[in-house]
Amino acid sequence: MYSRRINFWILMSLTGLLACSPLRAFAVELEGYTEPYRTIRVATDETGVIDQIFVSEGEAVPQGTPLVRLNNDIYQALLAVAEQNMNARGRLESARAELELKSERLKILQSLRQEGNARQEEVDRARYENAVAKANIQTVQEELLSRKLEYQKIKTQIDRRTIRAPISGVVSLIHKEQGEFVAPNSPETMTLVQLDQLLAFFTLTSQQAAQLHINDKIRISFKHNQTSTEGTIEYISPVTDAQSGTVLVKIRIDNQKGDFRSGERCTIQLES
Repeated sequence: MYSRRINFWILMSLTGLLACSPLRAFAVELEGYTEPYRTIRVATDETGVIDQIFVSEGEAVPQGTPLVRLNNDIYQALLAVAEQNMNARGRLESARAELELKSERLKILQSLRQEGNARQEEVDRARYENAVAKANIQTVQEELLSRKLEYQKIKTQIDRRTIRAPISGVVSLIHKEQGEFVAPNSPETMTLVQLDQLLAFFTLTSQQAAQLHINDKIRISFKHNQTSTEGTIEYISPVTDAQSGTVLVKIRIDNQKGDFRSGERCTIQLES
């Protein structure tokens, strides 16, 4: 009887402790993987044969670096012709000389008309010829402007035949070699990846995703070298995948020093 009373009081004491102590949530480890912050298949809308490749696979390139140049021999010839036409001043000088002559003749006839030594018809004709000479100068100037624009157009076409890096990154793959043809149905020349930042991808349950918010900081661990870093939550999918019931989350990792590799497995911890 005494033993039963002791067991009863022990049970009641444990029940009281459980009632007074809150249930602690435990952390669960979730695994994801890293990818480049951006992957760009560098393409061109120009067509032609690759004349030169300026970079090699694995090379880091700043934004704007020339990557590939297409053959532009024909465009260089067109540019030379356009430059010659743009700088041709013969017609303009001729039109100016004609205007000077017509203006002088008009002044003389106007003076003679005032003295009664010229007819009004002669003055009117000289005034008309003077106006035509002015219009001829304007026509030549407009033609020279058009030639200048044509020169700039060809120069731009030549510049576009040099494909440049759209971002600072690393050349991960060269799709075409020197001498190959770049066509509209296959415009990619190489793949460029941005690795100074990485994105870590995780698939979470809706309950786990609800704990996170955009721009939150979270600790990310890498198993292969037992290191960790702080990441920033950049994207939480607004849609739950209907088949798996999971939510995609992307976390941005600063990788300026190149400490982390793309494609590595990583983990985060969240409360279950």
